[in-house]
Amino acid sequence: MTYDLTSFLTTIAAASASIVAILGGFIASKLISLSSERSAAIERLKQITEELDVRTSEKNRIQAENDADDAFDFVREHITALMSNESLDAIYDESERPVLQKSVLSDYWDKAKNVFALYCSAAKEKGFRLNDDHVPMTLARDYTDDDFCYSVCREIGSEFERQQKAAERAKKKAQDSLGLSFDYPDISEIMTKQVTPGGYWYSKNAERIDEQKSAITILELQKEQTEKQLRSLKKPKGMWLGLCIFAVFSILCIILPLAFTPFSTEDVYYYLLVKTVFIALFSLGLIAIFLYLVYLLRWDDRDK
Repeated sequence: MTYDLTSFLTTIAAASASIVAILGGFIASKLISLSSERSAAIERLKQITEELDVRTSEKNRIQAENDADDAFDFVREHITALMSNESLDAIYDESERPVLQKSVLSDYWDKAKNVFALYCSAAKEKGFRLNDDHVPMTLARDYTDDDFCYSVCREIGSEFERQQKAAERAKKKAQDSLGLSFDYPDISEIMTKQVTPGGYWYSKNAERIDEQKSAITILELQKEQTEKQLRSLKKPKGMWLGLCIFAVFSILCIILPLAFTPFSTEDVYYYLLVKTVFIALFSLGLIAIFLYLVYLLRWDDRDK
């Protein structure tokens, strides 16, 4: 007697193909969705990074303006030390709670010392002239766009004028002590123009810096969340497992049954063995697919 399994094997292959089509469609739609989400996340991360760079640059620019103003206040208070070529270490006192940290102030102090050196060099040149702010004309042109250097130059010139006035007063006082009469100049003529520290623009800059810092904090949080989302999209939950089940189920329940067709035998035991094996493979495939779907539906607290 001949036992035929051809129709049985083709039925298993057809049923498996239908299941694979459903599973493949699910995986394909999920992969397409992941690709779209990944593209959107990458674009979002790019936008966040660009905005973060712009706001950081703006904050640094505004902070530099306030730092320059604070540094000039420090230089103005220690102008004699600057002109005596003293180091910052000798005059910087932490107990006075200076506005700027020493590391930040150091660059401005070195810059101010360089300005003083250039001022002295300019004063030795032929045709040396000062403008109304006591700044050499040559340096005034060079520092047109550098408010800090120009202000330091002006303060150096004012300090030179104060010293000159003080020397003249001392000389005239000595002459007066010898019986010579002299009209002392008005003290208001000796005082140089003082720059009001801070001012409205300084406070306004401080507000803008705080606004930029708040915006940067939010953007950094959004960037961190987007990067975390991208990492999860690179390794989506269950996708590799689903592809493996898809491949193994296709091989064992579609390709292998078709490879055995047409199948017929006169050995009943061989017939029952082949039939049992393919039923077992088909059953195991269905169980694996069912467990895979349950795995996808499982809620893990770590995914929150």
